[in-house]
Amino acid sequence: MGDEEVRSLRVENAELRRLLSKHQWSGLTPIKSTGACPECSGSKPPDSRGHRPGCALAAALAAEPD
Repeated sequence: MGDEEVRSLRVENAELRRLLSKHQWSGLTPIKSTGACPECSGSKPPDSRGHRPGCALAAALAAEPD
């Protein structure tokens, strides 16, 4: 494992920890809620268009697993 890969993993880990601490209650969805992204507050279709531009969670979900 090279230095660049270690640095990349540390950056990714820091971002995931930031999201976890920011959204520690994100798994709770009120009854009859259409749901919303805890990062960008975008509501899921059909009521809305989903994630907003620049949403870190949308980028993480869209990323191809290595």
